[in-house]
Amino acid sequence: MRLDFIIFWVYSIKCAVVVVEGAVATLSNGTTTVLALGLALNLLGLGLLFWLTVALAVYALPFFVAVNTAVMALDRGSGITSALTIAIVSAALTLAIIQFAHSMTRLIIVRGLIGAVFAIPAGIAGYHVTLALSQMSVTSPFWCEAFACVGATFIAGKAWMQIAVPNGPSVSQPGRPILPQAGLADQGREE
Repeated sequence: MRLDFIIFWVYSIKCAVVVVEGAVATLSNGTTTVLALGLALNLLGLGLLFWLTVALAVYALPFFVAVNTAVMALDRGSGITSALTIAIVSAALTLAIIQFAHSMTRLIIVRGLIGAVFAIPAGIAGYHVTLALSQMSVTSPFWCEAFACVGATFIAGKAWMQIAVPNGPSVSQPGRPILPQAGLADQGREE
């Protein structure tokens, strides 16, 4: 073996260069790296925005109530601080009252209506967010609308499930408080 071939082989392993007719070209160019990194971060940002929209979709109705009460408070002459306080309190009360009503009712129709009250504003918000995101990357208006409708359905369904699916041990008896039963507590002590 020739010595210059061995030196070139060791050098090319450590430095990752390609020699073509006397010109040296590196495998990772600065522009290519920036474009690839920009594309990856753009996809990550869009995914994070969509995940945040889906996670916060159930709060579209309380947010709507909060914005309307803040505007009403500002219109009636209150200051910014009191309008923000009124908005936060009204949003928290809206969420608490509707979740309490949903957990305490036994009628399936009433539960469905309460779920729809949460799902409809979430679907509208999901439609507009998905439409805006799809208009950034899709040129056809038909496909933008199609993606927006699918996104609205997905986000409204997620909001419906977040309200409608009960969590915890009260699944078997909705509307009843969870209290320890005296007979079960005594049996555990005897064993």
